[in-house]
Formats: sequence, C-alpha cells, structure tokens
Amino acid sequence: MSFSGQVRVSTRDIDLMSRRYYWEEAVNQYVIHIDCPIASDSPLEAELRHSHGDIISVNHIEANRHSVQRSRIDIDEDGRDGFFICLMTKGNGYSYQGMDCASHMPGDMVIYDTAKPYGHGFPNNMGMYVLDVPRSIAERELGVVDNLIKIDRNLQCGTSSTSAIFKLLESSIDSHHTFQLKAEEVIHHIQVLSGLHGAKFNQKNRNLLFFKCKAFIEQHLTSADLNAEMISSHLFVSCRQIARAFEAHGMTMSRYVWQSRLNKSREDILNLDNLSITDIAYKWGFSHSSHFSRAYKQYFNESPQATRKQKRQNLV
Repeated sequence: MSFSGQVRVSTRDIDLMSRRYYWEEAVNQYVIHIDCPIASDSPLEAELRHSHGDIISVNHIEANRHSVQRSRIDIDEDGRDGFFICLMTKGNGYSYQGMDCASHMPGDMVIYDTAKPYGHGFPNNMGMYVLDVPRSIAERELGVVDNLIKIDRNLQCGTSSTSAIFKLLESSIDSHHTFQLKAEEVIHHIQVLSGLHGAKFNQKNRNLLFFKCKAFIEQHLTSADLNAEMISSHLFVSCRQIARAFEAHGMTMSRYVWQSRLNKSREDILNLDNLSITDIAYKWGFSHSSHFSRAYKQYFNESPQATRKQKRQNLV
C-alpha cells in the first residue's frame, strides 16, 4: 500500500562497511529502534518502503540473510509504543518474544507488542510487510495481545481475508484519504483472522467478543440458522453479552449479519454471471427472493437487477 508520501530507503549505493549502521539508522527513524546483532557472511542488501498514516503505518522490507532484535535498552530509548503485525511475502523466518517462538512463511502473520523485547531471524532472502498499529487502536480494534501470536496461512476459512490484505497492501494509493480508508479495510480483515485464530476470550473485554462474533459470522454467513443463539452456543456466552458487544459498536448483531449478507450478495451479482439473482439470494441466507430484492434496494438504493444490468453495460 503506497501513496505519494512514501519514503524509500536502500543500502544498494552505500559503502559495504557502512551498510549495517546505515540500515539500523533508517529503520530506527522510520519504523522502530532495533539492532542488527549478527553480521552476515555477505554485505547487507536491504530496502525499506515506508508509508505513514493516522491509523497504521505500512512498511515493506526486503533483504538478504540477516537478523534483528529489540532489547530493553532499545525500548527505553524509544518513545514509540504500539503493536506490529508482520506478514511474510517472500522467504522464511522466525520470530521470538519471551518464551514464544514462531516460524513463518509467505502468507503467515505474526502479531506482537513492541513494548516487550523481541527478535527476528531470516536465513535467506526475505520480504515482509510490517504494519505499525498504535496501542490505543490495536487494543480497541483487536483486543489485548499478551503474547506473540502466529496466524497460520492455512487457517481454515481465513484464506479470503489473507488474500484481501495482500491485495490492499499491494495496491497503489493516490491520496492520504484513500490510504486511511484502505487501512481501515486491512484492520477489518486482521480482526477476522484474529477471531478465527481463537485468541483467548476475556468476558470483560467486549471488543474481543465483538471480533470473535464477527469471525464466527464470517464463517457461517451462508447458514440459514445463523442467529444469536447459534453464536451463543459456540462461544459459550449469553445472547445478552453478544447484544451488548454489538451495541458498544453502535449496531445490532442482526443488522450486522443483514449488511454482511447484502454486501456479499452484491459482490456475487457483479462477479458471478453464471448464478441467477435468486440463487445468490438463497446462497447468502435470504429465504425469499422478494424479501431479498426489497432489502437490497433499501440498502443500495437500486434493485439487484439494476446492479447486474449496470455491470453488463460497463463491459460493453
């Protein structure tokens, strides 16, 4: 994800003996205070693309074999405080924090608190997105992350969210406003993946319950039996707790399900010409096509037929 305010830093034109120091200084300036403690057998070749936003900052790093660590001294010297969400794009590596250690490959995600010491190792050429999320936003949107969390690339039902994140991060952004909108989309998909991962549920944390519910809804959106009772029995919470979690975010659970189904239906109407509008309605949990048409027009201010017709006209 990039826009006109992006910063690029590369060691390519730096003297071989100065590259490690130059790279540390660049990362310290644009990302966070770290050290590169292990010198590689070959000179460090690395590039950083940094885009700063109000919601998140996006960093993409490509480098050859190297390692980094953030010590307690680094933390004390650096006033920045947030959570990092790392997504491998190339190669493989490992991350550790405290007693937790995780290996990762392209498609895997690692989430951790930058106020605690951590480290990464990359034995070969690598690529990684590092999303910097301020603590206030991370705890509000994702819940409390006490330990390093790995979200596997093969997580069942999470593939669509992972693919959507990568598409958003790779897209070209032409304004700060658009960057912010895309950042909100990225956070939404990370919420879904975090919920599917099964982070520990604290009943006092309504934010975390909200995202657990959203993740469950994402998996069962096509089910005609999807309701508060179904979610309640799977998450072992009361229907009232679920209602309060959604109320805290200014909506009802049924309204969220209704909107999600309509948005999915619109995607299919625009992209799946082989399915009739009635079939799409049934697919996404609408038992009556007439009810679906009314709800669709109320939400999108046009009929399903008008959406499909407009799409066909745009192709001509």
